[in-house]
Amino acid sequence: MAQLHMYIGKGGVGKSTSSSMEALRFANDKAKKVLLVSMDPAHNLHDLFKTKLGEKPTKVTSNLSLSEFDLEKKSQEYMASIQKELKGLYHYQQALNIDKYFNILKFAPGMEEYASLLVLEQCFAENHNDIVLVDTPPTALTLKTLALPSVNLHWVDHLIGMRKEIVQKKNCVANIRKENLNTLSEDPLFGRLLRMRKRYAKLKEQLMDSEITEICLVLNEDSLSLSESLMIKEQLESLSIGISKIIVNKFLSESQQIQRIANSFPESSLELIPLGDNPIQGLENLDSFSKRITMYRQK
Repeated sequence: MAQLHMYIGKGGVGKSTSSSMEALRFANDKAKKVLLVSMDPAHNLHDLFKTKLGEKPTKVTSNLSLSEFDLEKKSQEYMASIQKELKGLYHYQQALNIDKYFNILKFAPGMEEYASLLVLEQCFAENHNDIVLVDTPPTALTLKTLALPSVNLHWVDHLIGMRKEIVQKKNCVANIRKENLNTLSEDPLFGRLLRMRKRYAKLKEQLMDSEITEICLVLNEDSLSLSESLMIKEQLESLSIGISKIIVNKFLSESQQIQRIANSFPESSLELIPLGDNPIQGLENLDSFSKRITMYRQK
């Protein structure tokens, strides 16, 4: 399993630039294979590295690859897999034309969050790379995605209880009619619910484990950026997810604001990326500028 590093933060603070520089720093260890993934619908990696990218990883150095995921395509793949499984479960109801319900469901809210979760799940399952860095979508979508495993576990637990009651009542009727009784292990829907529970429990555990997932919060020095970052911290704490690293991008000079940021996140390491004179693009420029990243130390 690869170690996952997620870069989150307010839109425009420089998550893509920061994660790109961090990826190059990790790639300095030639013994490690590194993958940088963009989940942001407005991809920037191809512009930063000046190369064409898609979902299939593209090598930019001997041990660094880049990938940009299409969340809409991921949503369609998710719907197709659900449609196939439910058609198998409800094969006797084909006359109801359940296809039309799936055509409506694809417009349902939350599909983008599920697509993002599928990408994260794929990143956790990555076995071709040692380190995977994830450039996340805007804050609202990212937080909803990180909350999905916990939310889904809550609902699945309730659905499991409901399904147990349904099977029990069906068996009561079957017993009166002298028909064969079905055990829970024979019920396909109950089996699916158990698989879902196992899947979401694993994702939740992986996100909460700082040895597996490092959350890197990117912000700027301005008060608005700090304010939203504190909101992100509060939301993550409610999910029992900690912030391992703070990255202050476009850093100008050590000031009271930098001290305020450090005091706001006492349990996180703090890195400073200085403000560049020009837009930082291209592999050589990104690699060169990444060497200017410094670690902030309390005075």
